This record gives sequence, C-alpha cells and structure tokens, in this order.
Amino acid sequence: MQPSNPLEKFKIESVIASFSRRQDGNMSLCFGDTRDALENRGKFLTSLGIDYRNLITAKQVHGKNVKYVGQENKGNGALDYESSVMDTDGFITDQPGVPLAVLTADCLSVFIYDPKRPAIAILHAGWRGTEQNISQEGVRAMQNKFGSQPKDLLVGFGPSIRSCCFQVEDDFKSNFAFGLAAKDGRVFMDIALINQRQLIDCGVRAGNIFDPALCTFSDDDFFSFRKEAKDAGRLISVMMLK
Repeated sequence: MQPSNPLEKFKIESVIASFSRRQDGNMSLCFGDTRDALENRGKFLTSLGIDYRNLITAKQVHGKNVKYVGQENKGNGALDYESSVMDTDGFITDQPGVPLAVLTADCLSVFIYDPKRPAIAILHAGWRGTEQNISQEGVRAMQNKFGSQPKDLLVGFGPSIRSCCFQVEDDFKSNFAFGLAAKDGRVFMDIALINQRQLIDCGVRAGNIFDPALCTFSDDDFFSFRKEAKDAGRLISVMMLK
C-alpha cells in the first residue's frame, strides 16, 4: 500500500504530506509497544524521501501551542522522546527539508499548506485541543509569522475517531456549539467537522479543506486509544516542504 497523502486532492508536488497505518507499525517512542518504533519510522519516512533522523516531534499535551521550527530544530524527538519539543501540539515552518510530525491514535491531524509563501503547518487536534481552537491557532500563527492569507490555505485531515463511534458525556454540549449529535439518548462528537467549521470561521475556504473521512475506531487499519487503551500504538502524520 502506498503512503496516504491527505493533500492529494490538490495535486501538490512541492510538499510531502502523509500519515501511516497500522501495517507500518507503531511510530511512538513512549506509547504502546515501542521496541520497533525507530525501525518503523525509518522504513516509513524513507519511503517518503525523508531522513527519519531529521524528524521534529513534540511532547503533545492536548493544548493549543503552535511553534515555529527550522533547520536548528531538526532531530528534536527523532531518536528519543526526551528531546521532543516541549508542551507543543503544532508546528509551522517555511524552511525546506524540515520534517514536522504529530502522533495520533483517535485524535485528528491537520495539515495546512500556504502555496503563496510557501509555508506549512501540522497540528494535533484531540477534543481538548479542538475545544481550544487549535486549528485557528495554527492559521493565526501562519498569519503572524508568514503573512499567510486564510483564503489561500489548503488543508487536509488525517484519520481520526468519527461521529459514528466517538460517544461523549452530555456536558460536552456546554463546551461545543456545534459538531455534536444525539443518537438513541447518547451524544456523539465529530472532531473533524468541528475543526472544519473553525477553519472556515477564520477565513479558510470550504473548498480548500479535504477530509478523507477515515475512522480510527471502526477501521482496523489504524490504532485507536479508545479501543485499545494503553496498548494502542500511534500513527504518525508528517509534512515537509521540498
């Protein structure tokens, strides 16, 4: 199976953007069975033309911090978890050859590309980060750092738990004005839909957002924390300007 490109709708040749699947193995150095994680990263990233030793990852905290990284940050989190960028759930860069990554197992990965600069962002959006509008924080960071215009941005989503499977508590209704649906007396959340709405609300064009609608819970091709708990490995979502 070829690596999955969340921006394939836009036929972009100047960016590498992809997410792994279960068959590629666990990509986390701290969650699930980590014994083969570095080897898994090496194989997957090499298939994309990326040196896994240059990867930049974060100590994700389900927040909204989005940081600019460049050549000097290459390798942070590539070979060990401790060197990962602290307290971060998103990266932006305008430097070629700088591979950005987030790791997920039900949370949504968001890929953003500004073809005018060019520049990129990659975000980790679980329900907590979504509640804090991390997608809008990513757009705002690109506006402030690069002068990006939201209407020019192209966005792709990675796999995540979908509304078919993501049951939440009733009190979520007070935290989310949209993206919740009641079925048979239960409440379900659509993380992708909420992030899409947040992006549109800050000026991203609806036609510039591509959602492949892949569910990590119902599709065994992906890891799912809600289904596998502490045994769940992590998918990797990676993006790099060529």
